[in-house]
Amino acid sequence: MRVAANDNFPPRLLTKSQAAQYCGLSAATFGGTCPVRPISLGVGVRMQRYDVRDIDKWIDSFKAGTASRSLADELLDAL
Repeated sequence: MRVAANDNFPPRLLTKSQAAQYCGLSAATFGGTCPVRPISLGVGVRMQRYDVRDIDKWIDSFKAGTASRSLADELLDAL
């Protein structure tokens, strides 16, 4: 079954700007604090995408207490 892309199905792969917005951070803060590395879908930065599942794991690590405390403090300060 083929499903058309629309607002009911959010994308799994996000641009840096979208990933930052997803986390509630500016693109600069996201780039400086998020350890998730983008997936390269082709040549150049424009073809790099962040996997939402990897971002979710990173965010969940704060709840589990596995993220560094200083990184958590930086993120809270950024908000």
